[in-house]
Amino acid sequence: MPRWVTGLILLCTLVQLAQIAATMAGYPLASRAITAFGAFWSGMFWGSSPPFFPGQNLTMFLSYGLLHSGLTHLAMNMISLAAIARELARWIPSWQMAVIYLLSQIIAALTFAWMQPVSGPMVGASGAVFGVAGALIGFVGIRLYRRGDPLMQLGRSVLLILLLNVAITVLVPSIAWQAHLGGVVAGLIMGAALALIKPARR
Repeated sequence: MPRWVTGLILLCTLVQLAQIAATMAGYPLASRAITAFGAFWSGMFWGSSPPFFPGQNLTMFLSYGLLHSGLTHLAMNMISLAAIARELARWIPSWQMAVIYLLSQIIAALTFAWMQPVSGPMVGASGAVFGVAGALIGFVGIRLYRRGDPLMQLGRSVLLILLLNVAITVLVPSIAWQAHLGGVVAGLIMGAALALIKPARR
């Protein structure tokens, strides 16, 4: 698994633990402040609500993916990311996966803002995780098709994404499915494009 994925999982876990610790220590406002400063707010993007600090309308595109609504949300995203990233790392370089992850997170937020212009706050790495999953499907699908190989492996990946989406929707309240949609479409396009323009690593 790429090192940046391991580091990201640790960072997201530390942020969640910090929020839990603040609440348990009797400082719930500190936990809420982390969410307020780091979450994605559609109103800030469209200019209908002011940011809490200068530049938040830009930094929130990066910070919202580090926050989660609880341990269940965190665990599901990080376990899924680890599993999908380990498989995708067999096909593309680590830095390309990191770019796909980042762009998917940004596009997921833009999709959410477009479809939910007055909603917020939104937190979680789900959009980026779905982007990586979409990239795996797009890349492997093109490769297997061009080589004439069976698509059984791809079918398992698609099934994993469907099960992940259903599980998150059921277990996590107020799920931002719009971000999932934006992320997976972005990942599919980027993965397929890489498969078409670059040689496979194996």
